[in-house]
Amino acid sequence: DVVILISNSGQSYELKNIIQYVSRNKNIKLIGITSKKNSILFKNSDVPFLTPAIKEAGPENIVPTSSTTTQLALGDAIAISCMVYKNFTKFDFKKIHPSGTLSLKLKTVGDLMLTGNKMPTVDQNINMKKALSIINRKKLGLLIVRNNFGNTTGIITDGDLKRIAQKYNKFEKLELKRVMKKNPISVDYETLAATALSIMNSKKITSLCIHKNRNKKKTIGIIHMHDILKSNIN
Repeated sequence: DVVILISNSGQSYELKNIIQYVSRNKNIKLIGITSKKNSILFKNSDVPFLTPAIKEAGPENIVPTSSTTTQLALGDAIAISCMVYKNFTKFDFKKIHPSGTLSLKLKTVGDLMLTGNKMPTVDQNINMKKALSIINRKKLGLLIVRNNFGNTTGIITDGDLKRIAQKYNKFEKLELKRVMKKNPISVDYETLAATALSIMNSKKITSLCIHKNRNKKKTIGIIHMHDILKSNIN
């Protein structure tokens, strides 16, 4: 553990008990920030920082102003140095502060995608009648079509079903593999949700297939535009 104590004088009465406690616990290291080299804080710190002894901005030189600004700047420098040393990235920040504005902007499709039983997948050999029943039940407006090996071979939307129904007299008996859209648009699960939304807008679609490790044949999830918008990434 590490204790950071900040005191301009380094002699505040409140410091004594804390310094004594830290001194008795060898597993705790003390970082002290003060402007007085002869203070108890500086002398007892494992890592002492000496700030400039500058005059306060307020009248009578009694209100902490210049000193607190100096301490703030040093604190920022320490924090940034630790970030660089630990290779701390914005994605690490996302993990420890998941509800912050930055974290929301860093949400990936993997954070929001539907998986497992929630993902509307069907076999490519089923007929249109069954596909229509499933797409109405899943209520996502599309189906991911797979072959016997579990590989994604295509996609079909409710709009496609309507157009096919108008084109064919006995469309109910058609197999999906004959009418599905092949090579559906797919993105990696680490793609930012904002990027996925941009792709949907540019392609004029409402959903994307999600893959992993560049293997577009294996769809691991699906992301709908509404799920991204509900996540407040903007």
